[in-house]
Amino acid sequence: MNLQAFFDAVLAMVCLALAFDASKARPAWQLSQLLLAAAAILGALRFSDLLPMPSLHQFFSMLGAGVGLPLLAMAVIQPDSAVATQRRFAWIYAVVAATACIFVVMVAQIKAWTAVCALLSALCIVVLAVKNQKKLTALGGLLLLLTLSAFALKVSVPPLMPGDFLHIGMTLSMLVLWMGVRRAV
Repeated sequence: MNLQAFFDAVLAMVCLALAFDASKARPAWQLSQLLLAAAAILGALRFSDLLPMPSLHQFFSMLGAGVGLPLLAMAVIQPDSAVATQRRFAWIYAVVAATACIFVVMVAQIKAWTAVCALLSALCIVVLAVKNQKKLTALGGLLLLLTLSAFALKVSVPPLMPGDFLHIGMTLSMLVLWMGVRRAV
């Protein structure tokens, strides 16, 4: 297994574990993690050459960035909101965001939309966590922001490629954010 497939598989396992841990108490968190896990599973299959489906991986990566990360931000920033706590509203938010994401990226061909959604989600987490003095959540958000920025700038240090940094950073970010969310309860 190459590094790309390995780091994608690790991200998928972490996201699935966090989605399972969130259970029914945190549907927005759970749904965000499942979207990220789907993209990571498809990435692991793609980069391991077991079942390469680059278009499907790219589609779910788009949904992860344009829907999953904003949903994650909602779950972290407003943990008592209807979107964060009620499965129905989490799904409504996800479907509306996915529809908008598909229209903007695939129909209007504005490829930067997902990057903007992802970066704004991370930035909102950082700003509101600092404002509310939630240090661990701010750290997780900052790590996510740095990870997304490094990926956008295509940072690489052989043998690690930009995608490897993305998957390692996302994995660590999710773990730190979950520790912050769990501590706040």
